[in-house]
Amino acid sequence: MTYDFSENIQRGILYLAKSDKDFLVETSPLIKADYFEFPQHQKFWSVITDHYETYKSLPSDDAILQEVKKLKSDSELLSDYREELTALNEVNLKSIDNREYYLDSVEEFAKDNAIKGAILDSLDLLKTRKYSEIQEKVRDAITVGRQVDLGTDYFSDIDSRWARAEDEDLVPAHATPFDTLNASLEGGLCSKELAMVVAPPGVGKSLFLANQAVDSVLDGKNVLYVSLEMSEDRVSQRMDSIFTRIRQSDLKTSVDKIKERMDKLASLTEMGCLKIKEFPTKRATVNNLRAYINQMYSYHDIKFDMVIIDYLELLATDGTMPEYQAQERIAQELRGLAIENECLVWTATQTNREGRKVNIITDAELADSYGKTRVCDLVFSINQNEQEFDEGKARVYVIKSRNGRARFMFNVGIDYNTLVVQEQAG
Repeated sequence: MTYDFSENIQRGILYLAKSDKDFLVETSPLIKADYFEFPQHQKFWSVITDHYETYKSLPSDDAILQEVKKLKSDSELLSDYREELTALNEVNLKSIDNREYYLDSVEEFAKDNAIKGAILDSLDLLKTRKYSEIQEKVRDAITVGRQVDLGTDYFSDIDSRWARAEDEDLVPAHATPFDTLNASLEGGLCSKELAMVVAPPGVGKSLFLANQAVDSVLDGKNVLYVSLEMSEDRVSQRMDSIFTRIRQSDLKTSVDKIKERMDKLASLTEMGCLKIKEFPTKRATVNNLRAYINQMYSYHDIKFDMVIIDYLELLATDGTMPEYQAQERIAQELRGLAIENECLVWTATQTNREGRKVNIITDAELADSYGKTRVCDLVFSINQNEQEFDEGKARVYVIKSRNGRARFMFNVGIDYNTLVVQEQAG
């Protein structure tokens, strides 16, 4: 596939590439030599990019012609290349004036070409049901762009990086329901992070996630709660009790009281929105979540500050890899989702069978995959024996914390009537 740009636009691209380092750096991942219509332009592009990759500097015209000698065929005249190079230089002023137009044109062409290529490649992969490879190809194609991030220069960026530390996006903006944990995190978690709660079945993973959702909404955050196990109505009923402190057994006869207390809460604080979305168990992928989030933003102008997935093992895999690898891949994709949407992602995961036998659940008791915690910024377990269950108590053990202290424990109480989870004094 070659450019359908005019000859002078293709010349302008080449002139900027050989004379503007920033332009070359931004476009080199987006341009292939055979995109250019004319063989001379193809060789110019190859020489310019090869020279920069080798010497980290832009080539002179003499250097370009010297290298072209090695690439041209015997039937081609070097004088023709010299004349074409002169023609490139004659469009220089117009090229500089239209720099942004050229950048946009190159980027749009690269995106179109990448998506078409991914679709064509996917046809063959579809026949062999290699769904994960299709997903990767399409995702890579969609993310094609000229965004350039050269990272942080440690020695020269001291002022700017400390100024960024005061940026709202980097300040811990998402408190947990537990003061002890918030203190260790200097306030809470940040956007673009992934947090995970670990527990055996029935010990309180979903209850914690529901409490986290309620606390964040009351803190003014927009929250998406994704349920892969319970219906939207059942999750909503849990939220009813947590918001209003009305016992689960009394909810059916207290609808007016629920609305009254919710109105009062709304008058006392600027609440965020709460969307509860049910997906079929083991049918939804991270891409389905991504599509839903994009839909809510595009059509309803809702940008979520927090996305809660209840829980990781119930997301779909393509079945082409072992379960431990699949779970690690899902965790990686959830971290990507957090970064793409500049939100905090919370999820939960099951322990293995040993999780019910030990007094303190650590990473050794993670079901199927230790690797799923590698990309997490915070991981903690909920620990509870039979006596603690009867007494409505549990212990939280911090397994991993990128931004604070780890390997410590604190006590929580669980009111099984209202489903409220709160920290208790030791």
